[in-house]
Amino acid sequence: MKKINKILALALASGVMLTTQSCKEDFLDVDHYDILGADYISSSDEGMEDGLLACYSNMNQLINEDSMKPWLWLAGHPTMDTQATGWDKSWLTQDWAADQGELYDEWKRLYDGISLCNSILQQCDEAESAGTLSNDLITRARAEARALKGFYLFLCCQTWGNVPIPQIGASVDELPDNGGEAGNAVAALEQVISDLTFAADNLDWKPYNGQYGRVTKGMAKAFLAEAYLWKAYRQGNPSGAGTEVEAAKNALKDIIDSGTYQLQESFTTLFDPLAWNKESIWEEVMDEGDKSNQWSGYHTNAHGWTDNYAANPNGNSGWGTLYLSWEWYTCYEKGDKRRDASACTVEIENWGDYKDRITDELLSVSAKSDYCHGKNPYLNDVKSDQKKYHCNTGGDRAPSVWSLKWWRTGQNTWWSNIWSPAHVYWKRYADVLLTYAECCFRTGDATTGWDYVNQVRKRAFGDLEDGKEAALTTKYLQYYKDYAAKESGNAGTYGVDHYTDYPIPFGSNMADYVDGETYYETVKTKLGFNLETWQVAMIQERRKEFNAEWTLAPALHRAGLLAEHIARNYPKDNTPISALDEYPWTPRSYDYSEEKMNFPIPAQELIRNPNLTQNKAYR
Repeated sequence: MKKINKILALALASGVMLTTQSCKEDFLDVDHYDILGADYISSSDEGMEDGLLACYSNMNQLINEDSMKPWLWLAGHPTMDTQATGWDKSWLTQDWAADQGELYDEWKRLYDGISLCNSILQQCDEAESAGTLSNDLITRARAEARALKGFYLFLCCQTWGNVPIPQIGASVDELPDNGGEAGNAVAALEQVISDLTFAADNLDWKPYNGQYGRVTKGMAKAFLAEAYLWKAYRQGNPSGAGTEVEAAKNALKDIIDSGTYQLQESFTTLFDPLAWNKESIWEEVMDEGDKSNQWSGYHTNAHGWTDNYAANPNGNSGWGTLYLSWEWYTCYEKGDKRRDASACTVEIENWGDYKDRITDELLSVSAKSDYCHGKNPYLNDVKSDQKKYHCNTGGDRAPSVWSLKWWRTGQNTWWSNIWSPAHVYWKRYADVLLTYAECCFRTGDATTGWDYVNQVRKRAFGDLEDGKEAALTTKYLQYYKDYAAKESGNAGTYGVDHYTDYPIPFGSNMADYVDGETYYETVKTKLGFNLETWQVAMIQERRKEFNAEWTLAPALHRAGLLAEHIARNYPKDNTPISALDEYPWTPRSYDYSEEKMNFPIPAQELIRNPNLTQNKAYR
């Protein structure tokens, strides 16, 4: 199978070709024979394919070697389940500001992407008029360009709310206003819905030419459903009075009924460095190919940020800007395999008398994992001499819990062992199932809703692994044995003999399973949620399933659940920093603001475009 990441170099080159139309000064010094005219795209099939690939170039999240910013920050930190230190702590307390560079970088990335897509759509019109391309190619090119345009604009809509809607033929330097005082959040989503509907109607379930990473009907329908639900939220009614929710429900049911996707048999293996699986509806695969252990463009553009930003920093030279909270770590039921597959901790030296907030069991019992307490099971080590609930990062304190989704390989050393391929899942089938369940609950079909919640829950308890342990081990263990052999002799490598079994054994924990409705009724009562039981399930299942991924905070936000999540899972707490070494919970003194979740329009863009109106919380 061809993979889209194999041809991104061509896409980036094509991106330069397209952006020259805006006549920015840095292109004036390029020799004329290095710049291809816009008519190159509309003149041949090859030219159109090159132009389409350019539209994908803005999928790359990389911002100053740290592509976790801002999307992990936007999608994780507002929930407080993911955490950080230093100036990044502002993302935990809603203290972000309009002048933060990450927001402007993201704004530019998305609007540049929209501009590229609009350029392709314009070339499609010209090719159609000139008769230079086949109708089939023009239709597919329009569908791919509109799917990507809809995706980029959708990310703008869920981040900022009221955003400009660029038109075909307009320069990226000439963005319109964003609707003034009343705002155009709904109008922007209607444009997204129009683009994604066209894409869904004209794309196939399988990616064109076997190039996984290209947009598909499933991708378009999944984000179309999200756009409908966001429209309901922006209109002030997350239930959508039936209309938007029914439309979202229908799009999601089409995905389910297509039979194209399925849950990965083991949640654990979703984050192994093996590209693409049937749960993946759309993702970016970051992988250096054969360039392991090199400081080069491959390292910078693929996964350097994983080593230096997501792994345990203590003694490893990394910054460690991704931590996970103890509130999140202790929210799992006994037997739920997602916790051990998602995180590891230091070896806690003094547990104290703290108890699990749901079960009242001592943390020394409930939080002491057989596989992930005191070590990264994929590397057999957590390099940290601080055996505390919170580690001292130079004045700050951060939870001593690290994501295994982003730290499967590589020892997080600066000069060797930098091999950390990773999956950036933009949409997983599990997300489709939970969102479909939400739509069922909102439209009065609770029985079906709980059925789909329980499908995700049963996978978490190993139901789909039962009887397949040997086959799963054969398939997924070999990578780690090969990795150990390849990296043998480098700092921190534990050798082939360490990998005699898959790091977290496969098998069923269904003996511990309780159906979702029964379990979350208990959680609702214990934590005092002022919500329906199914809404509690949506909060807790999403945070268990999608921690440190790009979907968590936005899904809770548009469902109207984020405020209650903060209130119940992170109650007010004024514990001083000096006491956090021996204290598991996260201090919270700020009051959550729903209005602040419409992030500030970047200050640089307000200066550049005085027609824009800043969001209300930041004026």
